[in-house]
Amino acid sequence: MSIRNAMQLYITVSRWEFLPAVLIGILIGIFIGADSIQNLISCEFITILIEGIVIFILLFNVGFMVNCWADWKVDELYKTKIYHSVMKMGRNKLGVLVILHIFIAIILAFNVSIQIQRIEVSFLVWIGIFLGVGYSIEPFRFKKRGLLHSLIALPIFFIPGVYSYFLVSSNSITTPYTIIFIIAAIGITIGHYALILVSQAEDTPADKKMGLITPAVKWGIQKTLHISFLSNLIGSIIIIISFILLFLSVNYFLLCLIPIIIIGRYFSMKEVYLLDKKSSSFQSENELLHKLREKMMVYPLWHAYGLTGITISSLCILIVKTMGWSINLI
Repeated sequence: MSIRNAMQLYITVSRWEFLPAVLIGILIGIFIGADSIQNLISCEFITILIEGIVIFILLFNVGFMVNCWADWKVDELYKTKIYHSVMKMGRNKLGVLVILHIFIAIILAFNVSIQIQRIEVSFLVWIGIFLGVGYSIEPFRFKKRGLLHSLIALPIFFIPGVYSYFLVSSNSITTPYTIIFIIAAIGITIGHYALILVSQAEDTPADKKMGLITPAVKWGIQKTLHISFLSNLIGSIIIIISFILLFLSVNYFLLCLIPIIIIGRYFSMKEVYLLDKKSSSFQSENELLHKLREKMMVYPLWHAYGLTGITISSLCILIVKTMGWSINLI
């Protein structure tokens, strides 16, 4: 097998098409946590930052590779490209690759924790490994255990941002600024897991056939859409309040960015709200499923809308701190 073909197989089983979106969480944590742009690009810190990002990418790959390794029979029916990639690579080789990724990530995380004297980095890496692996394999296999499916939101949305925050921040875990950021991360996690519920609803027929008890299978599509909208609304309220407090912690002039966050959250919720509102008017679940699948063409934009205002605001926080304009009202 050529190096090019091997890389193509690796990229396929690691699902790199999702990597750019997940890296947004890393950027938000870095922007909010860093003291200044100068600190981020300083010679003594840039290697730590690069090492931290490598750890994240390794564990991102682990989550998807384990899922491909565990679900190869399911993928034979519904995701043939992934199935053929696993077969060409070989499940044994894929398993060895997962173990190597985990081992390297743990060693690097320990090294980073020692250098920056933050045990939180290694702690979050260990939790991420447990949840990423436990999501797909027995005896845990959270993906088929009803509400435990929601645990996948932690390594996708919560851990990346909090991990990168601790990677670059000089604040302790007990400072008000850190606590406010963690609350904001909880809001982002709730709001965007709500959108994952919509994606899961689309897969309800296939999941039922394979015996996977996802929330959508347990609740049905109509109830899942309703819970998705309410969860996104709750998450958005937490995000807005948290960013108001973050802005006040840095400079109250940043409050002018709140409308950008609100607009982004509105467009993130709009389509789910319309689906939820119309769901009772469909005569059968199949009709609702057909309508849902039509909307899934623009599904990635729902995440993008909700995160755009947050990312811009986070960058502005970093710029204000870099310029020395922090007032620290909280």
